[in-house]
Amino acid sequence: MADPYLQPDGLTLVNKLGITDDPQLLAEMEAIHVASRELEIRGLGYPDKHGVDLLKAIHRHLYQDVYEWAGEFRQVNLSKQAFAQSADATIFSPASRLNLELQKFFQRLTAQDNLRDLPPALFVDRLAPHFVTLNHIHPFREGNGRTQTLFWRKIAQDAGHELSFSVISRERMIAVSIAGELGNTASVKHMLSDVIHPIRSAALQRAITFLENARKKGSPVDWQERFIATTAPGQAYEGQMIGKSGQEFLFASSDGLYVGWVGDLPQHGRDLAPGSFITFEASWSSPDIDIQPDYGRSATVDQRHDRLSAPMQQSSRSGPTPEPD
Repeated sequence: MADPYLQPDGLTLVNKLGITDDPQLLAEMEAIHVASRELEIRGLGYPDKHGVDLLKAIHRHLYQDVYEWAGEFRQVNLSKQAFAQSADATIFSPASRLNLELQKFFQRLTAQDNLRDLPPALFVDRLAPHFVTLNHIHPFREGNGRTQTLFWRKIAQDAGHELSFSVISRERMIAVSIAGELGNTASVKHMLSDVIHPIRSAALQRAITFLENARKKGSPVDWQERFIATTAPGQAYEGQMIGKSGQEFLFASSDGLYVGWVGDLPQHGRDLAPGSFITFEASWSSPDIDIQPDYGRSATVDQRHDRLSAPMQQSSRSGPTPEPD
């Protein structure tokens, strides 16, 4: 059956902006409009709704300028290619079951008092399976990722926590969403730990700022297209040092970019320079002092450019969308 949400080209969604046969332009304009509407929610507050009505209201507010069906559940079945150049696909909940599955989803969430009165670690542990479930339901034809992250920010705020999804790259969100579909909640919990823990999220933000500045100076690395995370306690890593700053360091491995803590390195990394090969096992001991944001103290801009580009391998997880939609 033809998808009624698509124009005859089979690629461009029917929209209110008058854009035809150009999905890339639509994506760019959609991002501009939705970003503006998201700022309104952040500044003025969330719609005064709860449960499924809140989910619909968030989507309606975000996408009201772009799609006539903003805030309405999709009427077609939906799947998404799991990996670039792969025939495998994630199949989301059938359209005919959306209301039933969302009813069950919110019943389970309500039974846990919307995750209130939980310390951060337990909040993450309880949130992870709900995060996977809502992403699998995927109730909207487009815009599920941004809607879901705003929804979870509201749940977290009401529970006394802050989730900083701005430090999660497109590549990581796609990879984590796929992992969740495959039953790997560990990667989901790791991502949520990065967005809820202020030291981890701040460390990622510093790394992102460094990467953005390097890109302005000629680096080919777009952080949004890289899997970038903090190191996970107990996991072994190897890769190439990009730079150190205070008690943290940035390095590239075969599967992405990572921020680690220098305390995990032999001799706290004192003899390591950009480009050095490193191997270590990560722990989690929170740095106690402020960390300066400049990873470039030990390398010139040109050296950093080389270190950023040479070890990077394009991950097969890359996808064209900025969210797990």
